Amino acid sequence: MQKLRNLRVLNFDCCECLTQIPDAVSNLQNLEELSFKNCVNLVRVHNSVGLLHKLRILEASGCIKLRNFPPLKLSSLEKLELSHCSSLKSFPEIIGKMENIRELRLLGTLIKELPLSFQNLTRLRKLSLLFCGIVQLQSSIVMMPELTLIEAWGWKGWQWTKREEDEEKDGSMVPSKVELLWASKCNLCDDFFQIGFTRFAHVIDLDLSNNNFTHLPECIKECQFLKKLDVSCCRQLREIRGIPPKLKHFNATNCLSLTSSSISMFLNQVLSCFLCIFFL
Repeated sequence: MQKLRNLRVLNFDCCECLTQIPDAVSNLQNLEELSFKNCVNLVRVHNSVGLLHKLRILEASGCIKLRNFPPLKLSSLEKLELSHCSSLKSFPEIIGKMENIRELRLLGTLIKELPLSFQNLTRLRKLSLLFCGIVQLQSSIVMMPELTLIEAWGWKGWQWTKREEDEEKDGSMVPSKVELLWASKCNLCDDFFQIGFTRFAHVIDLDLSNNNFTHLPECIKECQFLKKLDVSCCRQLREIRGIPPKLKHFNATNCLSLTSSSISMFLNQVLSCFLCIFFL
């Protein structure tokens, strides 16, 4: 490995015989790209991988037997790929600030919670968590300073979790900077609005289609910047209690529980608005 100390790129993709990434990579301190995608028998990644200070790209998607990933202290990292690691149960701890990752996409993992240290990805703008289980999301994570898009799709459930200090701040809660929230097929029920929804007061585009809530609460009026709202295929939706003031596009197709009286009440609320509406 000493002869390879100036190595910049190391690729183990699709190595079916590879079962671990050993400590030997600690000698590769000039490494900028490390990839071991689709190593289907990989079960262990040594902690030294998380200490390669020049590493810009870390690709580990498709490692279906990998259950844990080492803590990351990678100030140069620009891209992290852990999608389709279908046995991965926890997101790696982030040690120290990592300011170069702008977008993170996790698809098809068993990750149930993002650690508090996730907030060390201080310049993250887009977070995509797709086809996950029941995800516990720290309410403080949506308050990350540059996070503007959260894409949650195909979750089995969404649960808010709070720290004690978050509870104390709720009385003077500042909304997040999230402008696009796409949470289709996340098994959302009415408590989604009751617990953490007010943090999304700055949202512009809101996709809540294919969920299980029974009403749109009055608090949705607090989304004063909301222009596009999609609740299509929410088959339990029976009542619309509030309309955001700047709403321009509303989709409620295939909402089978909405009665004609509910639709009439909704229309009476928006007669003075220029609003594109889709029902049934």
